[in-house]
Amino acid sequence: MADVRLWTLLTRHNVDGPAVMREQLRHLLEVGRRPRVHLHLVPREVGAYPGLNGAFVIATPADGDDVAYLDNPLQGTVVERATDVLSLRQSWESVRAEAMSHRQTLSVMSEAAEAWT
Repeated sequence: MADVRLWTLLTRHNVDGPAVMREQLRHLLEVGRRPRVHLHLVPREVGAYPGLNGAFVIATPADGDDVAYLDNPLQGTVVERATDVLSLRQSWESVRAEAMSHRQTLSVMSEAAEAWT
């Protein structure tokens, strides 16, 4: 099983009402407490950072080289070329350098979930 790392922006936009927002955050908290899942928020004060270029996932299969998946509103793309995966990994490390720790992230998300009442 690959080590899965998730990153997300914590938004304050009200989508479908406070109850939905609260439950979405609680669900993310539940997932974030799993042993192989790490959530990391990037504080707003950071401003522009590489994670704003779009979502991607990097997977490390037990029996092969890293692969990545890019997603946008029109299509998803599997990335297998080693130099491209390396570039995405470097982007990920840049995001992590700006992000809060996993523990801090869970704390902020917990507070945000309770604020949606």
